[in-house]
Amino acid sequence: MPKNKLKAPQAKANHELLFAVELVRQGRLDDAESHLLKILKAQRRNWHVLHLLAEIHLARNDYVKALEFMAAAMKANPGSTETQCNYGYILQKLERHDDALIYFKRALIEAPNNVSTLLNCGTSLYQLNRLTEALANFDRVLALEPKNVNALYNRANVLCELRRFDESFATFAATLAQDPVHAGAHWNEGLARLLLGDFEAGWKKYEWRWMAEGQKHQRRDFAQPLWLGNEPLAGKTILVHAEQGYGDTLQFVRYLPWLAAQGARVVIEVQPNLYSLLTGVKGASLVIPKGASLPPFDVHCPVMSLPLAFKTSLDSIPSDIPYLEAPHERLQVWQERLPLKQGLRVALAWAGSATHKRDQARSIPLAKLQTLFQNNNAQNNDAQNHDPIEWLSVQRDLREGDAEILRRYSRVQQLGSALNDFGDTASVLSLADLVITVDTTVAHLAGALGRPVWVLLPYSPDFRWLLDREDSPWYPSARLFRQSAVGDWDSVIARVQQSIVEFS
Repeated sequence: MPKNKLKAPQAKANHELLFAVELVRQGRLDDAESHLLKILKAQRRNWHVLHLLAEIHLARNDYVKALEFMAAAMKANPGSTETQCNYGYILQKLERHDDALIYFKRALIEAPNNVSTLLNCGTSLYQLNRLTEALANFDRVLALEPKNVNALYNRANVLCELRRFDESFATFAATLAQDPVHAGAHWNEGLARLLLGDFEAGWKKYEWRWMAEGQKHQRRDFAQPLWLGNEPLAGKTILVHAEQGYGDTLQFVRYLPWLAAQGARVVIEVQPNLYSLLTGVKGASLVIPKGASLPPFDVHCPVMSLPLAFKTSLDSIPSDIPYLEAPHERLQVWQERLPLKQGLRVALAWAGSATHKRDQARSIPLAKLQTLFQNNNAQNNDAQNHDPIEWLSVQRDLREGDAEILRRYSRVQQLGSALNDFGDTASVLSLADLVITVDTTVAHLAGALGRPVWVLLPYSPDFRWLLDREDSPWYPSARLFRQSAVGDWDSVIARVQQSIVEFS
């Protein structure tokens, strides 16, 4: 037998591997997996097979199984920088960014100029709010590949977070020069324009969200035409449909009376958790929960396209506040449930959704906020010249360690588990003297109810809070407490603590 020929069993296994690769290329993942598992029975440490099985599970979004196979591939070939990087990438998909960085950095030791690893490393650093480090990674990629679209796009986003807007816009322009229909670049540039108060350009760019990877799955393909303010509505039924988060719906239902004023019959489809709260909302003829059958309608509009449809500027934001109220029967239940108020009653929310892409920037660890409770704890009552603060936690999802912290403070009532939907939350906020919250749904709900609300904001906030002001044109009852530097919650909390004393 010639020396360059494979032995028969190995030759057969490689043929099966090539066949499996072709099946993956065709999208026949189940068939490919079946072939690969047959090879694996005979060759338990075949790196190529293990790696390809991990990729198959990654394609199915089964990250746990993908991680299992990629770990086995690493054991089979410990020196593979590709496997190190891919293992980190799966950890990244699992939102385990600190762990992912360990593997990206290991891979970069062996291959410091690997563009894929540098991009992945920068992405995890960005998610961890380590912005200057993330920027350095994207700059390293651009030094190697000046026209790399992913590096340009991510660099523009990081520069925006650092509030280096001129550089950010220049980098968005460079991104779009390489890829004129890069939806994410258009959309995020729009968000930056809105943040700076350039509503005319911002609302137009915001429409690119329907082409962006993270949003296009929410696009509704109705036979009826999209309405963006250009046609008269008199005598027509318009369907307004919710999109994205709860806070977005709560912020923009303020436009419904304007639609009704044009002679339209307004039907709004909302997330089920908002249904009890928004039933009877001003301007709507019919409110239906998402998933229910839709009535006949003539035109439709996504709720977050309403500002564009009405050509909203800073001076023309609908300001009829409050435009929401707690459901009467729920309010009565909570009036009976909460004890007679003594002293200041403050509702508190310190975290948004853990899956939000900027959660690390906008949520605050409860361990940092507990200083607000310490001077008002029951054991210190004798040292107070006034009644202690009664804290109402409306945080529905507790993070690790939160429950233990809350148990230390008798003046903090954890109500989150008793809040069935936002009708309950609205009732609790209506019974509080003050609401303190990070940028999450509670902020929008309190503002829409017209309750005094203090919103604790990161250095580069969401577009709706604008920049460098303590008030909000969207919510006149809001007071904004902003970070003065990236990650600086300590100074924010210190200002809140002093302001509580003045408020009470």
